[in-house]
Amino acid sequence: MDAKNLLTITNSNLRLNIKQTLFPAILLLFVIPLIYGTSNLDSVKSADCLERMVALIGLPMFVPLLKPEQDSGMDAIITFRPFPYRIVTVLRMVLSLICTVALVLVFEGYMTIGGCSFPASVFALRTLAVTMTLGFIGLLASAVSRNTVIGFLVSFCWYCVLQVENIGAIFKSVSNGISVYQFFLLLGSGAAIIFFSGLPFEKKGQSA
Repeated sequence: MDAKNLLTITNSNLRLNIKQTLFPAILLLFVIPLIYGTSNLDSVKSADCLERMVALIGLPMFVPLLKPEQDSGMDAIITFRPFPYRIVTVLRMVLSLICTVALVLVFEGYMTIGGCSFPASVFALRTLAVTMTLGFIGLLASAVSRNTVIGFLVSFCWYCVLQVENIGAIFKSVSNGISVYQFFLLLGSGAAIIFFSGLPFEKKGQSA
């Protein structure tokens, strides 16, 4: 795959990301101040807001990344593309990651302007970790099942489980720090997403 093809793929997937992931995530961030106070919070309350509210952008930012190709009519087109579908998956994940970092930093800036007191850089990294975990869980379910709706359901169930104090404490990375379990969960789920996303098209290509 030459540089021109890569640039074309990047541009098309960037437009796709903006339409399907970025706009819904921005809308979600606009809603947060209406349902959760975001002014004059201390470090503990700020962490709670980031990991319970802001982390929800992981759903729109990551879960629907494979949706365009999950229509049966796209199988033949994807199978005979001149580049591996897994490259597209990685590219979309990277683009979503960059956009997620930007959104987290912007919202943290908004909270800081509103009088919240917290270590911005540390909380930004931790918020990114919990956001990615929530999104990767759903994206993996979507890749395995080839159904985006199932991905959203799995992510939402995961989010609900994390609200149980004794169970979710390990993965509340903003409040408690990024655990070893969460680190390996991110690595493992990311690798699994890349593997399973291209598996159906590899099988079709071999049979063709």
